Amino acid sequence: MMNVNEAINEVRRNQWRQADQQERQWLKGKRFLLIANRDKLDIDGQVELHRLLQANASLSCAHVLKEQFQSIFRYQRQGWAERALENWCALAEASRLKPFERLAKSFRKQAKRVCGYVKHKLTSGRIEGFNNQIARLIHRGCGIRDLDYLELKLRHQSIMRS
Repeated sequence: MMNVNEAINEVRRNQWRQADQQERQWLKGKRFLLIANRDKLDIDGQVELHRLLQANASLSCAHVLKEQFQSIFRYQRQGWAERALENWCALAEASRLKPFERLAKSFRKQAKRVCGYVKHKLTSGRIEGFNNQIARLIHRGCGIRDLDYLELKLRHQSIMRS
């Protein structure tokens, strides 16, 4: 999802560069609306998003692609998710939005990994969080030199997080 959100942001920036001064003012500050989930927006946010999507076809297309990409992870079987991803890649390439075309090319190469969440229901969030804890622990210790002590501290941290 991070890559899809970056692609949406790139489309938004491209539209901003092509816009005149009045349209730039209107597009400014709309990034959150485009990358947020609709159910997380309040009524004013949903109305503003609706107006934004009606006013700009490229942003509307990018937002629809984001919504369709999210639906891939609701499948129960990895094979179905991979077929849905292939269909999404075809739509992304047909959109003629360069960031999404690049993303589709990348997703095609890594389809099994992208759809791996459907099978295992695991993300890299826990690993990233633990890596962050390690970095903070080493920083607090001002460079721990004793590896046995570091291992003990890491075990303690992992037990405390469970």
